[in-house]
Parts: sequence; C-alpha cells; structure tokens
Amino acid sequence: MASQETRTLSPSRRGLLLGGLLLLSFLLYANTVFSGFVYDDHSQIETNPYVHSFRYIGKLFGTSLLAQQGKQAPPNFYRPLSNVFYLICHELFGESPAGYHLVCVLVHCMAVWLVFVVGSKLFRDEWLGLLAGFLFALHPVHVEPVAWIDGIGDPLVTAFLLVAFWFYLRLGEESGPRWGIYAGTILAFLAGMFTKETAIIFPVLAVVFEHFFRPDRSAIPITQKLSRYTGLWLALAAYLALRVAAVGQFIPSQLHSEVTRSEALYSALALIGQYARKLVWPTPLIAFYPFQKSTSPFELPVLVGFGVLLLFVGLFFLLWKHAHLYSFTLIWMALAVAPALNTRWMTASVFAERYLYLPSVAFSWLVAGAMLWIWSRAGTRESARTLRWAFAAGLGVLACFATYATVARTFDWRNDRSLVVSTLRAQPNSSHIHVQYGIFRWSEGAHAEAEMEWKVALMLNPESVEAMAELGRAMLEAKQYDQAIRMLQRAISLKPHFTMAHVLLGQVWEAEGKTSDAEIEYCRAVEIYPANTEAREALGMLYLKAGRLKDAEQQFLVAVSVVPDLPSWRALGEIYGAENRNDQAEDAWQHLLTFERFDPKAHLALGHIYLAKGMYPEAQKEFEACLLMDPANKEALAGVSKLNELGASAGNHAPAAR
Repeated sequence: MASQETRTLSPSRRGLLLGGLLLLSFLLYANTVFSGFVYDDHSQIETNPYVHSFRYIGKLFGTSLLAQQGKQAPPNFYRPLSNVFYLICHELFGESPAGYHLVCVLVHCMAVWLVFVVGSKLFRDEWLGLLAGFLFALHPVHVEPVAWIDGIGDPLVTAFLLVAFWFYLRLGEESGPRWGIYAGTILAFLAGMFTKETAIIFPVLAVVFEHFFRPDRSAIPITQKLSRYTGLWLALAAYLALRVAAVGQFIPSQLHSEVTRSEALYSALALIGQYARKLVWPTPLIAFYPFQKSTSPFELPVLVGFGVLLLFVGLFFLLWKHAHLYSFTLIWMALAVAPALNTRWMTASVFAERYLYLPSVAFSWLVAGAMLWIWSRAGTRESARTLRWAFAAGLGVLACFATYATVARTFDWRNDRSLVVSTLRAQPNSSHIHVQYGIFRWSEGAHAEAEMEWKVALMLNPESVEAMAELGRAMLEAKQYDQAIRMLQRAISLKPHFTMAHVLLGQVWEAEGKTSDAEIEYCRAVEIYPANTEAREALGMLYLKAGRLKDAEQQFLVAVSVVPDLPSWRALGEIYGAENRNDQAEDAWQHLLTFERFDPKAHLALGHIYLAKGMYPEAQKEFEACLLMDPANKEALAGVSKLNELGASAGNHAPAAR
C-alpha cells in the first residue's frame, strides 16, 4: 500500500484538483435538478403535512419518520433531522422539486469533499484522499441516494459521520484544552443519529480505532483512551432513550416475521455477496430488488456470500499484517453494512443500493491506497513507465464507463414512469413494479393491459395486497361488485392496515347503496392513515351526499391541509355556498381556480357571491368568464341579465367596497 509518510499537495495544485473534483461531482448529477418528485417523495414530502410548516417541528422530534402514515407504517425509523431537511427545503422551495434536488447534489458534493479531507488526514496522504474522492464521486451505485430526494438520509448521515470522525482524529493531535473538539465530535455524531440509525456504529468505530489503529495508541494510558469515546456512548444512550420515548420501542418491529432465525442468517450471507458485487461491479442498477429469503445453507447466493466473507476475512488479516491502517477500512465497511443484513426488520426493500453509500467511503480509501501502491511498485524504469501509463489508461477507461453509467442512471430517476419502466426492464420478476406499471397504464386508458400487469404481479407474489387492491379497483370500475368485495377483503385479511383497500371496499359498498358499510370502511381508512386525502375525500363526499355538511366540511378541511387539491376545494365551495357562508365560499372557489382557471362552475359561484355582496363589476367578470366556457349556461345568463336590470355593469360603476 501507499507509504505512511505524510504527503501533501502544493496549495495551487490542491486547489485546482479539488476544484475539478467538486465540479465533476456536481456535473454528474446536475441534470437531476430537472427531475420531479419520485416514488416515496410523494408520501414523504408532497402529502406529508408535518414537513409543510414549522409548527410541527415538535412533532418531527416526537414521532417516527413515517408518522404521517398513521398505523399503516411501523414506527421503526426515528429520523427527525431527515424530516427537518424536507421542512427547510419546503420553506425555501415550496412544491418545486428543483430546489430539493439541487440541495441533494450539494450535500453529495460535501460528502465527496469530506472523503478527501478525512482520507487525507487518516492516511496522511493528500494524493490518496484526492483519488478516493474521485472514486467516490464516480461510483454509479450512489445515483439512488443522490438523485432520489427521499434517499438523502444516506448522504447526510455519511457527511455527519465523516465530520465526527475528522474531529475524533484531531483528539490525538491537539494539545491543551480540547472541549471544542469533543463537542464537535459528539454534536456531529448526534446529528448523524437523528438523521439515520446507521450512525449508531460510530462509537464502535471510535473504540476500535482508539485501541488498534490510532498512531499513539501504545503511548496513551487507558484512562485517556476511555475519555476520548465515553461521551459518544453517553450520547448514544441519550439518543436511544429519546427514540423509545418518541416511537415507543427500542427494537424495530419485525417486518418479515415469516423469516426464521436460521433463514435470516442464510439471507444475510446472500446479501453480503450481493452488496460486495454491487460495490465492485455496480450493474445493473435497480430501484426495487424483490426479496427472496434463503432457506438452505447450500443455495448458490448463500455459498457465494460465504465465499465473499472468507475472502474478506483473509484480506483483513493480510492488511493487518502488511498495511495495518488499511484493515480499518474493512472494519468501517463491515460495520456500515451490518445493520442492513438483518432481513427480519428491514422494509420491503431488503436490499437497496443506497445502503452502500456509507460503506463505499472506506471502499474508496482502500481502492485508492491499492492504486497508489501498484503505481509505486511499478518503479521508474522505462518499462515501468509504460506499465504505469497502461494502468492509468485502464483507469481512465473505467472512469469513462462510470461517468456514463452514473449520468445515464440519473435519467431513470427523472419521474415515476421512467423509474418504473427502467426497473421493469432490468427486473421483470418484480411483483411490486408490475403493480406500479399497471397503475401507469390504467391512468393512460389502457385498462386491459393494466389488469394484465396486476394479474402478473399476483402470479409472481400471491400475497401482493397492492395487486389485489388495484384489481379490486378494476372490478369496481367494471361493476363486478361481488368479485371486487372478495378481492379487497382478501387484501385486508392479509394486511389489515392497508388504507387503500379499505377506501376501495368502501367505494364498492357505496356503489351498492350500502352507505353505512361504506362509512365504516372510510372511517377505518381515516383511523389507519389520518393524512390520507383519498380516504378523507371519499368520506367527505359520502357525508356531502347525505346532507351532513358539518361532517363533510371537517373531512375536506383536513384534506386541503395535507394536499390543497381541486376536489376538496370544490366540495368546500359547495358546502359554504349551501350554508350562505359567502366569505368562506369565495375563498374556496378562489383556491380552486388556482388549480383550474377555466372551471365554469367556480366562476359561476363567484359571480353569485359577488352579486350578493353588491360587487357588480366583479360579478359581471365572473359571469362572463363562465359564459366564455359555457355560452348556454342559464344561471350565468340570468346573472348578466340581473346586472343589466340593476344598471351596474363593470364599465359604468366602480366596484363596491368590500
């Protein structure tokens, strides 16, 4: 490996190369600024009321990451700073995804810079730090957490842990008072834990580094070593106490209870092989990897994973003996990926590319060190110089391939459709992706093709409640009510807290005229997922049709507080109009017109409101707008006639005072 003598770059060369590195890091992902909200961005940002206002800041620190989804999501994740990130971006950029994407790219650039800074300090070699930075910037496996807004947790937690480790390295270098360094270490560590649970590995890293890798470890008394990392363990204890208070549990819920302990072990070995492959050769890149548990130690993926583990252990002992400090990179990688190996508490995405963002930091340091070692071993003879240039040319070709793969992959994350299509192309056996593609085809009017996609999804996974719900929707549309009821009740029996199944079943009951049964299902959906606008709007419309205006108003007000969309504002306009609450009706119809400027009913309603208020010019304008879109509208014609009788057209009289 590279020499442990301190190697630095001249200030001018450092500035030029580092500037080029950061520019490259930005340009690789610059086109993501034109991407939209994708996948979980919709539920985590667009329809999450808790990240739309600072009045919920206490809620963000007092509940789980997915609190807005109610009982539908398990309280496994306590990541308040991730939600604070969305909240700040919402305050800055509103509903525009461009700003979010720009900040995500800048956070990634910061992580690249920190890979350089910390790597240079750890290995005392700025060439190594710079090369590692380039490797980290070019790695295509990073596209998911950088191009996907909801994946920002991994770049953020990586940046925070790198800052914490930079401070921790300084504890062995600074003399005199070091409270500022202690505080920086602990604060950065806390920020990492409040961003993503993966940060809890840091105290273990600190202990291992302190006792086995810090250069002055043999000359430092044990009490001083303990003092360096005790604060980290106390901070971890405080975080865990807050986590229990916020989400009500210490251990995450088992989301894959069907996996036995032995199967979890076999599956972990299979995942080790899968992660190693993606780290070394990141292709193909897929947004959603179907999980197939391993049931035998003799399955090929398990054997491959076991082989990778043996190679990893062998490499560790080799580096421990011949390049001691580099064996620390293997410990970093192992600890960073370890939390993602327990399949029993992972989400549906048991394997995900974003989980490699933090491990790839150490991977980049290790590979950079290996490259420099190979370069130095080539020597300075003429033949050696030829080998060096051949080696450099090979690396250049790999860099070009990595650049192409990274940029091409960012286009897959441009919108939901491009992501689903690219994923289905790479992973045709994914039940979840077939469901999503069917949803797109349904929205495009290809109903027969959509139903076929959902049937394929159900064939691939007979317990796919998503596919059952969508097929239930199709049966409802075709008025096959008995079949729809059976399908949706089956989905609910498999997943009682699946909100959409309850909403659709309620719609089936409502179509059959069983309004009391429909109300029960809608109320169950609202109880499960209070911020679900489809459930709120369905229940609100049921109440509106029954003349229960107060109950309907309550549902629609909650709906517009989450997502201020057209159906809810229309319903509120009708409710307020029926109750002669003209000011509130005016506000509702004006909100509706922000979504649909050419809505004749809204203009007609506003015309009547302004006529009643004596605001004749405004009434004239609204009636004429209605007639522009619906020339035969009798109410608008009558309104204009009434204004003519009053002699109060907009051209003759000033508007009345409000």
